[in-house]
Order: sequence, then structure tokens, then C-alpha cells
Amino acid sequence: MVERRIDAQGGALTLPGIQVLIPPGALVSSVRFRLERLQAVPTSPPQNEVFFIQTLPEREVVGIYRFSSGTTSFLKPIEVELQVNPPYRPSSRIIKSVVYTWDGQGYVSTQVPSTRERLVITRLNMGLGAGAGGYPAGLVLVVLRAPEENLWRECQARGGRWTGSSCEKR
Repeated sequence: MVERRIDAQGGALTLPGIQVLIPPGALVSSVRFRLERLQAVPTSPPQNEVFFIQTLPEREVVGIYRFSSGTTSFLKPIEVELQVNPPYRPSSRIIKSVVYTWDGQGYVSTQVPSTRERLVITRLNMGLGAGAGGYPAGLVLVVLRAPEENLWRECQARGGRWTGSSCEKR
């Protein structure tokens, strides 16, 4: 876990696999920030169906992170850079890498091609449920990877239809 105050000059919080950059001019005054790596997805906020990837026996949890602060209002967008995939090596298996972001209302999923090692997110909506005043959920970022054939099979078993990026209920 890393915790520090950042002022109008900006700054960064870094842990293995993630960096959060607060650009100069994003804040008016000094604000306390915390970035932590979690062992599991928090039960609050609630997990919805988008998380069925968690139930797969052959899935890899790359990282689960929580970013929280005393503010949700920024004058300039903050930037989050995540390590998503190892260096690319061609393979016959299609690996799906997904980043789930809790935005204060629900989880938003972003699919990342297995050829890209990193994902940079700049347009984050930090709503009321995303860390204001020490709200315990914070901004939760979850990076998961799984073989596509496992996602397809699990989706079918749940009575859904695999679209190549999500499991749609019939």
C-alpha cells in the first residue's frame, strides 16, 4: 500500500502493476490519496454478472487494486496505467484480458488485446460511490485473463451466449 498527500503540483502513486498519475493543476489544494493491492474483489461494491470470469478454474488474476482519495473532483483528468499482459508471444490459444473498473455506479469492462502489455485509462468517472470522503469502495480496478474457450464454455453452462467479449443472457 502507498499513501501520500498530493497538491496542485501533481504527483504519482505507484505499486507493481499500476501507476496513478495526478497531473499538475488537477487539484486546488493538498489531498490525501491511497493506492492498495487487494487479495480479492471487495464485496462492496456488489459484483454483477460481468464477473463470471472469476468462477473459471483456469483464469489468472493479474491484479486487484483500490485507489481512494478525499476528493472525486479533479480539474484535469487523472491517468491510471495498468500492467495487463506479459510480453506478447504468438500462441494458438486466444487469451482474453479484461479490466473491470468500479465507477461509483457499477463495473465497466474494458477488453485489452493480448498483444498489448499495458492499458492507460484517462477518462475515469469518479462518482459519489468511488472514494469521496474515504468511502470504503474507492475506485476498484480488477485485471483478469482467461482462455477464450473457457469463457465460451462457462457462458454456455450458465445459459448465455458468448459474444467474444461478454456473456449475454438469452
